[in-house]
Amino acid sequence: MGALFDMKSFFAWLESAGEHELLQRRDQLQYAINHKLTEGGVIADARYLLKEIEQEMLARTMR
Repeated sequence: MGALFDMKSFFAWLESAGEHELLQRRDQLQYAINHKLTEGGVIADARYLLKEIEQEMLARTMR
């Protein structure tokens, strides 16, 4: 249940986050992927979150 709650929280945050928050979280994830994370599963999860953030940023630009 923890993972489902975390994903629900993430998507709620994604909808309500401002432009600056999205940019900040995107940059943090990108840095972590490139410099800190070492486990394949964790990297895959981080890339998924990064993709979702970038898609939200693009969708907002297209509106």
